[in-house]
Amino acid sequence: MSMTAQKAMDLMRKAGGSVPGSKGVTSSTAVAVAGEDQDWEEGDGEWEYEEGGDGEVGYDDEVQLVDDYGDYMQLRPQMGGRNRMRNVGIHTIEIYYPQFYIKQIEMEEFDARPERYGPSVIGKYTKGVGMIEGRYPTDDEDPISFAMSVIHRLMERMEREGFNETWKYSADGSALKPWNAVGRLDIGSESLVDRSKSMKAYCMDLFERYGEGEGNIEGVDMYNACYGGQAAGLCVQNWVESDRWDGRYGLAIATDISDAPHEALFCVGAACTGALYYPEAPLPHHSHRASCILHRFDFFKPVGWYHMGPVVDGKYSIDAYMNCVDACYQTLKHKMNGRPLLQITDYNVFHTGGGYHVVKKAFERCIRAEDPKTKQEQREKYVQEKLLPSVHILKIIGPCHTVSSFLNISSVTMSQWDQAIGKILLVFTYGSGCASSMYQLRCDELAWMDPLAVWKVKQFYKSAINVSPALTMHNIYIETWMKFDYRPHGRQTFGFGYDTYEMDAYYLMEIDPWGRRFYHRGGMKAGPMNRKLQNATALNYDKVENRHMREHFGSLPPNGEAWEKQVAVEDRKVHALEQKWRSIEEAMTFEPLEDSKQDAHEYRGQKVYVQEVGAPADADDDEEGEETTYQIVGTWSSMQEPNEMTKTAHGSWTFEVSLGANCWEQFYLIRNNNMSKKIYPAVSRSYKDMPCVGPHKGTDRPRCWLISGRPSFTLPGEDEGQPGSRYCVTFTPGKVKRLTWDKVEGDVASFQDTASYYITASSSCWEPLEMQSDPSRQGVYTAEVQKTASPLLFQILRNKDSMQRIYPDTDPEKPGNLFSTVASVDEQGVGRNWEIDGEVGDVFKIMLERNPSDLTDICVSWEKVGNRPVQEEPVRYFLVGTPNRWGDGETLEMTYLASGGYACEVQINSLPTVFQILENNLEDRCLHPDGKDVGPESGEVVGPESARRNQCWAIDSSVAAVGDVVTVKLALEPTMSVSWS
Repeated sequence: MSMTAQKAMDLMRKAGGSVPGSKGVTSSTAVAVAGEDQDWEEGDGEWEYEEGGDGEVGYDDEVQLVDDYGDYMQLRPQMGGRNRMRNVGIHTIEIYYPQFYIKQIEMEEFDARPERYGPSVIGKYTKGVGMIEGRYPTDDEDPISFAMSVIHRLMERMEREGFNETWKYSADGSALKPWNAVGRLDIGSESLVDRSKSMKAYCMDLFERYGEGEGNIEGVDMYNACYGGQAAGLCVQNWVESDRWDGRYGLAIATDISDAPHEALFCVGAACTGALYYPEAPLPHHSHRASCILHRFDFFKPVGWYHMGPVVDGKYSIDAYMNCVDACYQTLKHKMNGRPLLQITDYNVFHTGGGYHVVKKAFERCIRAEDPKTKQEQREKYVQEKLLPSVHILKIIGPCHTVSSFLNISSVTMSQWDQAIGKILLVFTYGSGCASSMYQLRCDELAWMDPLAVWKVKQFYKSAINVSPALTMHNIYIETWMKFDYRPHGRQTFGFGYDTYEMDAYYLMEIDPWGRRFYHRGGMKAGPMNRKLQNATALNYDKVENRHMREHFGSLPPNGEAWEKQVAVEDRKVHALEQKWRSIEEAMTFEPLEDSKQDAHEYRGQKVYVQEVGAPADADDDEEGEETTYQIVGTWSSMQEPNEMTKTAHGSWTFEVSLGANCWEQFYLIRNNNMSKKIYPAVSRSYKDMPCVGPHKGTDRPRCWLISGRPSFTLPGEDEGQPGSRYCVTFTPGKVKRLTWDKVEGDVASFQDTASYYITASSSCWEPLEMQSDPSRQGVYTAEVQKTASPLLFQILRNKDSMQRIYPDTDPEKPGNLFSTVASVDEQGVGRNWEIDGEVGDVFKIMLERNPSDLTDICVSWEKVGNRPVQEEPVRYFLVGTPNRWGDGETLEMTYLASGGYACEVQINSLPTVFQILENNLEDRCLHPDGKDVGPESGEVVGPESARRNQCWAIDSSVAAVGDVVTVKLALEPTMSVSWS
């Protein structure tokens, strides 16, 4: 059938294309590339052109309408037509995460307890794995509730922010309603709850209820370990690009919970993302893509497996991951005519099922693939510029299986903001078993997402609940595996009431005896849904299928109010920032009342100590007087000498800090030169403009602010500097105290490291021994040590400061060797030492080399210089335990008594106070009781032998109260015994 151009334009007009003559536009305002009398022929679902006019128009020629300005006029896509929409990609990403979170630094402290894994875990989760926090749910959420929350929030945001662009392709130029604006929905997850019914089917209930019975939405679930979410994204992408696209959005949901038993709670992570795909997107897919999908038994979850977790070979799974990185990288590089991918890519996004350390290894593998000779300095530069922008969110949520790559894409978009426009992202996504893909995205404009800092304040921490690592609440979620006839109870069991529910999130209300799951927005906090807003068909099936709605579960809020009415009330209850800061400070400074004793109670199989507390310490000490002064104590003086701050005309106090050799400085404040009146941040290594605490005595190791010339990727780059850079610290006292700093502009004076360096080794009971500087070579220091019968371990301190440790970049449980690299100079090297192998009596010269022109270039080496008889030194005894953080704090050496034996005084800061005794301060020469939490003069003293951290002496409330000083005695004759009073 042939038709004229006029008839074709009529069809285009009906299909929604803006054509000449419509809505008052004359035919002269636009012209067709083909002539007015050009005959077109329709056949086989494609437009074909007959020869005519000035020449032949073929199938591959673009025929579009252009206006007077030369701009192309977009026509509505035709089913069966040659559409291939341009720049299809991600329009926006909606992110959901549960409220409960742990801090990994607190997780390390918890796992460092003797009954857990001991002090070797210190630094493992933060510095080793590279994580900051981890999110997890309890049993009232699951991957389906996550997906429902993301969808509902996304539809509301589309309405609220007005980014619905379906009007561009509608027949009458009007936008579809959000609940009708989605034409394909795919869900990817490895946390499946049903072997037949898809998660997508549960989510379709929302479209049916609020979209006037909407059911014309393609897609179902996809799963293959962590690859399911990305498979959903690629399918949606392909649909929007296809000739079957109908002008509506494609939506890809990735939802997962990285379930972790309490024994491995540091592995938790949970999130859900909803990525909208559309033409002319801010983040379109760019160039080619490559995949590698293989049959591997590194990770699988067989039907009928007894718990949520997989059968997994961790090392083999990492090998499969890296092999897929190699395969995808080489395939994509080949498709791009051998162009080196890192050179044509600005940011790199890698999937992670573990932590940041896996991402970094994968990225470095790609660097080596491009140029095996890349220098360390250049590799670090690549990491800082290309990789770190992608892991901001990963580090504070945790590994999330299928959600990983979408979180990391969001991280780049939100952290780089307008700096990313015009730049390219290289994305690698992976699922064990195994499936993987690599492709590029291009940032054409700002996506409909908040900047990262704004998002954290407005959303991420708005309803967050920080919980102790001791809580086993996540175990209750894990135990829901294969449960029937079950109602969630985790929140209530652990003391979190209905008021903690988020009103715009969905929660699991019940798993009935047949395994059907019922959800409600707002959970038990909300009333019934507003039936007036819902479709009659959905309401009918609620009755036909006997679905349990909100009324079925009782405990309705007053007057059965729906969440839409309650949310306004909740918003009015949000505390101001100052109130929150004050609450944090008060919580951290509550002190026990004088003469109050701790009472011991048995609770859930554990001993719990309860002590009455009074008002916050120094609560009446906030007023400023004429004689009030403030001092600053920092690492530039090894935390030893307070420096006076200067008072300004506005009542604030200032001090100028210059960065030293480490390119960072830490500090806290004191008032009136009184060390019991410390002012410090609420968290260690705090950034500026964060909550302040004090004046207060603080802990034995005060929390400090950190000024870094190399700020982490989670912070703005405004403080970037070098040794010698200056920063003006400003402290403003008051009921709500504030501390900030600004970089002082100007040229940086040349910097020379004049510090002393000390070796602290096991051969000298870890007492610092000053290293000798080499007069002929600047930055070179040496010291000699001798090998005894015990292992020879050591690390180095700058200025005898435990906050400036030089130690090997190895796992805490594995000593470094001659080939180990040096970690960053900081305070996190407790338990991380180099070990020197040799024969008893061997003498070694240890050499520290710190490059004066690049102080980050540090090398530690040693060589044997001789052998001599070992001179036996008198045995010395040291107490280690909770009073000194198992040796990380104050050294508690026991003194010899004239009456025989040894003794030392211990300050009781918590109960029970547990401890062991070390000969010569060596862990392999430990004295300990033959049981757990043993009292004075009870049981047998065992050792000396390798430390057993689960067998300790314990000082409890029957002997002392917090604040008391207890004398611990070690008797050697007639038999060894330990007592205290």
